[in-house]
Amino acid sequence: MPFGMSVPDQRTPQSAHDAGDAHARADALRQRLKVALREAQASLDSAQETNQRLHRELDEMSRSSGRRWLVAVRQSGTRAARALRHPAWTTGTVVRGFLDTRGPATARRALAHLRRRSLPLRVSSPVRRWFAHGDESLAVRWIGPLNLRHETLEALLCHPPAGVEYRVTVPAGSRFECACALSPQVWQDHPPRVEYTIAVQVPSADWRRDVTLSIDPGSIWTDRRWHPVSIELPPVEGAIIEAAVTLSTRVAGGASIDSAWAIFGEPRFEWKRATAEVRRSIAIFGQRLRTTGLRSTLDLLKTAGITSADADAYPRWVARHTPGDADLETLAREVAALPHQPTISVIVPVYNTDPQWLRACIESVRRQAYAKWELCLCDDASPSPATVQVLREYESDERIRVHYSSLNGGISTASNHALALASGEFVALLDHDDELAPNALAEVVRHLNASPDVDVIYSDEDKLDMRGERCDVFFKPDWSPEHFLSCMYTCHLMVVRRALLNGIGGFRTGYEGAQDYDLLLRLMERTERIDHIPRVLYHWRKLPQSTASAGQTKPWALDAGRLAVEDYVKRNGIDADVVPGAAPGLYRVRRRIRDRPLVSMIIPTAGRPRDINGKPVDLLANAISSVVRKTAYDAYEFIIVADDAGVAPTTAQALEGTRHSVLRFTRLGLFNFSAKINAGAAAAAGEHLLLFNDDLEAISPDWMSAMLEYSQDPAIGAVGAKLLYPDGRLQHIGMVLGVAGLAAHAFHQHPGVSAGYAGSAIMARNYSAVTAACMMTRRKAFDEIGGFDERFPTDFNDVDYCLRLRRAGYRVVFTPWAQLYHHESASFGVRRQDLEELAEMRRRWADVIDRDPYYNPNLTRDFPDFRPDA
Repeated sequence: MPFGMSVPDQRTPQSAHDAGDAHARADALRQRLKVALREAQASLDSAQETNQRLHRELDEMSRSSGRRWLVAVRQSGTRAARALRHPAWTTGTVVRGFLDTRGPATARRALAHLRRRSLPLRVSSPVRRWFAHGDESLAVRWIGPLNLRHETLEALLCHPPAGVEYRVTVPAGSRFECACALSPQVWQDHPPRVEYTIAVQVPSADWRRDVTLSIDPGSIWTDRRWHPVSIELPPVEGAIIEAAVTLSTRVAGGASIDSAWAIFGEPRFEWKRATAEVRRSIAIFGQRLRTTGLRSTLDLLKTAGITSADADAYPRWVARHTPGDADLETLAREVAALPHQPTISVIVPVYNTDPQWLRACIESVRRQAYAKWELCLCDDASPSPATVQVLREYESDERIRVHYSSLNGGISTASNHALALASGEFVALLDHDDELAPNALAEVVRHLNASPDVDVIYSDEDKLDMRGERCDVFFKPDWSPEHFLSCMYTCHLMVVRRALLNGIGGFRTGYEGAQDYDLLLRLMERTERIDHIPRVLYHWRKLPQSTASAGQTKPWALDAGRLAVEDYVKRNGIDADVVPGAAPGLYRVRRRIRDRPLVSMIIPTAGRPRDINGKPVDLLANAISSVVRKTAYDAYEFIIVADDAGVAPTTAQALEGTRHSVLRFTRLGLFNFSAKINAGAAAAAGEHLLLFNDDLEAISPDWMSAMLEYSQDPAIGAVGAKLLYPDGRLQHIGMVLGVAGLAAHAFHQHPGVSAGYAGSAIMARNYSAVTAACMMTRRKAFDEIGGFDERFPTDFNDVDYCLRLRRAGYRVVFTPWAQLYHHESASFGVRRQDLEELAEMRRRWADVIDRDPYYNPNLTRDFPDFRPDA
């Protein structure tokens, strides 16, 4: 059609009418949308105006001593009225408060421990759990200790409608005990009445007992407490019985479940001790009192009655996960069908080995499900004829080669002689009195077929006691460089590509006792392809003279380990001292700070005092004062990101004489922690950003330097600190993913002196995430990944930030040498989490949440204390 030529309208009258109707409907829709937008904008303006008015009133309240006095009087009057209305309740609370103090509480626990024993359900794994409206791992989970009326119990959250079932073995004559309550966090939210059902079964006796109770703390004030439940098991024949326990909750009358935070308090089985056992314990107590003194005995009493989570868990794990003969046959067929069939040379240095342990060691190799192996042994001039005789017996096996040294050269020299016999593509290291699991080499070959470029492989391990029973399992994280510089955590089983092992010259003399540590420290300089198989493939025998029995058995081995780390530091040009760590076998690489870089402390805050026990406390001023008074490193600035009202006069006074900026953060809508962090970062001048909560308190002078030691490393993106509650309990030593929900603080609320799992609380360690309550990150890394994601205004913003750092190639580190108090509320372990943020985190990071590389998959996902998933 030529340009400019018109075409007559060919639409029919009916089609023109329809088009007119469509235009009219579209116009009406646009008008309605305009009206809705105007109404939404008016509502938002009103909410913002109300928000600002409330902030002004709160600011005036915090600045007015008269108003604060009136509020305090009102609160005191309310408490007095309740006390007069419920005198028995009040008296009971006061008595419980006294009994909960340290001395009486210790005495009560010790007496209870003397008279009876208990099996808490929290040390067992549930058979099943369910939740009618979503993810049961969030609705049914252990949340730590909960204190109600001065009675503290380990709390199991069971958000209705939900339930959980346990099956345990207990002595006959036991009784089931627990308590029920609603979390204090929802008492003011008018929660619905919740019905609790506790069902206990003994299948062998065809016996079942159900108890149901109803709790309504929103309407009944005296329901704000623990409600005890006790169920006696029936008398049955036999010493041990199996019992099933089902705990379930539901809201009454179809009410909303939003605030129905139902709690079961320390569900457990208890049984009385025999009189003879009680008398024996009293006699042992008296003997200890006479031999070790009063102080040591009192220290023992403080731990009486505290249940070990691992006592029976590992034997149950072993029973569930040890492959049987049929499993091994199937594995052998599967591995034999794989395309890559490398020969694996198992090298063993031998010296004066007890014949029974040497035979057990050799036979463990001969029993392997994978057939392409060779065993290379070197006898290091053993004076024991029995040791040599065992080696002679096995020389008839063409897969076994033995070198006999004429002079004793030590374990490194003997290992090199054994290595010289090897012809395999890979070399596995085995000590002369230890054993390989029968599936060990098969699992290694399976992994090599899946990851053909890997150079070094290590596995999980356990120990064999003198009876041959498996114990002391070590479920390891995936490759963790900072963790490895703190201790030789990879240990056994270790498999190395032979060409690479020969390329670094094998084992070095002068490092005996830590020769494997020195070996891997040199290997990690040549390759980053170091993989972990999360299976127990090695059994380390606990002999009285071995390192497996006690790390201090060989003090020279600890010195050799320190020397190996010192050499690594020198070879890699790291300006640092290597000093002993917090326990034998641990080391600290104490780096020197380069060039005194500026650290910008970004502190998001509401800017006003908080009410604590009826008194206004300016926690921000306290935090700033503690930093100024106690921090040795002085190249820092404060970036205070406050609300519109600014900061309190006490905070302004605390900032006097410091380098600081106070930002008045104005933003429409709800609170957004991430936005405040980003605003603070934009105003910061430092090379390093230190995200710092306004309720922290510095403890030691070197805390900031300890974080900066790692933050200055270009390979590290974030550094976390060790945070303690004011009463000394652990608040943060790193975060584990997919545990107790989406993420949890490792060893949360455990004693602050706890070493954690394999020393994890007392040494530098890699984690997937650390809390932004106290996190240092380099400005360059922060800008590279775009700072904090403001789509996570309240929850998981720090986890998301750390995971984006890791995706960009950075590592995340926790250091125990930076210690601070965190005045965060420690009364309860659960709070509201935004469901949209939960869903977004799962959408983004489901693979990491399901398999945290720094949390072994054989550990439970119900508790953050690294116990086996039994």
